[in-house]
Amino acid sequence: MQSSDKKTDFAKLLEQLHDPVRLRVLVTGIMLAVGYAGIYMPLSGRIEDTTRKLNKAHKRQALGKDIEYLQAEVDKFQARLPEKTDSNEWVQYMLGGIRKFPTKLIILDLDDPQTVGPYGAVVFHIELAGEFNELDAFLHWLETNQRLFRVDAAKITPALHQDEGLVLQLTVLGIKG
Repeated sequence: MQSSDKKTDFAKLLEQLHDPVRLRVLVTGIMLAVGYAGIYMPLSGRIEDTTRKLNKAHKRQALGKDIEYLQAEVDKFQARLPEKTDSNEWVQYMLGGIRKFPTKLIILDLDDPQTVGPYGAVVFHIELAGEFNELDAFLHWLETNQRLFRVDAAKITPALHQDEGLVLQLTVLGIKG
């Protein structure tokens, strides 16, 4: 009896498929299943792999652009980094710069060299006395001279004697190549 029930169920199914709308729905479903199983599933792994490679290439490209930008920035100030200079030469250069201005040198100490990124740095502790405009002119020279200096600390206080004006205390790093 079960085999005759199966035959009648199959016959009923075939009879239902004579309706064109139901046949289209069945054929569309079968095509979607075949397309998903036969095309998408084998390619999905390759799609993920290609997406990973593309993301890696985008990161590499961004890194390359960053390196190019940083190299251009280094090229801008590379000429201001003297090669093979000793501490005595740096002191002479700083004294030459200070002498250009009508300020009074109180202290010029040289501290232990430091490392600033990939560069070495000579550390100066400087105290100058003078009028505000003179001290400002000296700071402007520090910013615009042929060497690369960085002011780490600056403090302006009134001088002990009225005729000296102000006292500028600086910690300056001279970056060397």
